[in-house]
Amino acid sequence: MIEAAFMLLPTFIAVGYGESDWKWFVPLVLAIAVVGFLLYLIKPQKRRMHAKEGFIIVALAWIVMSMVGALPYVISGLLPNYINAVFEAVSGFTTSGVTIVADVEIASHAVLFWRSLTHWIGGMGVLVFMLALSPVSSGSSMHIMRAEAPGPTTEKLSPKISETAKWLYVIYLALTLIEALALSIAKLGVFQSFLISFGTLATGGFSFLNSSLAAFTHAQQVIVIVFMVLAGVNFSLFFLIATGKFRKALTDTELWCYLGTIVVVVILLTLNVFLVRDQFDTFGEALHQSFFAGVSALTSTGFAAYNYNLFPWFSKGILVLVMFIGGCAGSTAGGIKVSRFMIMIKEVRRYLKERIHPRQVNVVKYNKKEVEDEVVGGILVYFGIFILIFVISMFIVSTEKNMDFTTSFCCVSTTLNNNGIEIKTVDFGGYFNFHWWSRIVFIFDMLFGRLEIFPIVLFFTWLFTPVRDVYKKVRHKV
Repeated sequence: MIEAAFMLLPTFIAVGYGESDWKWFVPLVLAIAVVGFLLYLIKPQKRRMHAKEGFIIVALAWIVMSMVGALPYVISGLLPNYINAVFEAVSGFTTSGVTIVADVEIASHAVLFWRSLTHWIGGMGVLVFMLALSPVSSGSSMHIMRAEAPGPTTEKLSPKISETAKWLYVIYLALTLIEALALSIAKLGVFQSFLISFGTLATGGFSFLNSSLAAFTHAQQVIVIVFMVLAGVNFSLFFLIATGKFRKALTDTELWCYLGTIVVVVILLTLNVFLVRDQFDTFGEALHQSFFAGVSALTSTGFAAYNYNLFPWFSKGILVLVMFIGGCAGSTAGGIKVSRFMIMIKEVRRYLKERIHPRQVNVVKYNKKEVEDEVVGGILVYFGIFILIFVISMFIVSTEKNMDFTTSFCCVSTTLNNNGIEIKTVDFGGYFNFHWWSRIVFIFDMLFGRLEIFPIVLFFTWLFTPVRDVYKKVRHKV
């Protein structure tokens, strides 16, 4: 029902621009709303859920949401193939930004708006939005938010989860409106400003141009850079700043590690493309392009202001590496997250100390607080499953004809880390050239990346449990 409500917005856009798309958007919205209402009427006797149910509900919601969100692409004729349409919808909702559309500039205003709006919806999470509107019981709310929110832990901004969800969306909406206003002042059209703002704050990568943001002015690109950096910051820090707790916000360890990573990446890229390869005429242009590329890759936004395949391999290697790092926990950025890497490094250091001094008691601390063993264990499991999914995905994609290692590695890196930057992979819309099985792999990789593995893994476990039970019964009888 919420998705149907969001789909009304492109309907109004079609009417405003005098496009005929509203004729099929209206019945589509009504059909989706009716199905949603019928499902709403089916209420279980036990309304309270536990952690397992929370994870499975989140996974199911995102899968169904993507399957429904693909319908505008099919009906409009932009992507008649349903698998391709689902790929585009999943890329939008998961804020991955990789596209299967060969020429996005032929799309109508309504479809372009829906395409970018899916970024904005998925950036903060549609179920978080649901909790802000109609909160369920406190314990159930926490299970849902924990399953959908990015990062190793979930912070409450207020005692009630519903209040936390409202604050998150207020901050999210405010930043979106500010960027749209800034881009409009920088002489970008109002409609286009909102499309780019949706993608920036959600750290997606969809643009209304085939060349991404390469045709934008330097001023417009600088505005996008600033808001990409902000989108990669933990949104709870904005809440602390808004409530006057500046010192607490500015002492966040992850924030400074995140900003420090940006500085190091930009310095390395600039030195490589300017001094080593002399790729740009001026140092200022080299710094600008390096800043845009580094921030876009680290925050998993995926916007491009230059053809990064022309970068030397050292620079391309850095961009691929920072894809895995990602932004801060509690942000809309993809990747593994800075906080996980920080805790992982501290755990390795603690382990080595214990090997040297077996009787010494060492604890992992993060932001001056002791990290629970359960959190550390969860991060280790996350890394292990991440690597396993990565390897399996690469093996499947490698079955493509004439596939090379670099292309399969970069494609899986891009989709699993929800990053739209394409390095030594394919041109815009080139994902269409992959066979259907590879596209399905990419679809699930994007879902794995956005929901941070566990909801999808538990969903498959729940899905195949009946099959496993039948197998056990048959084996027992035999």
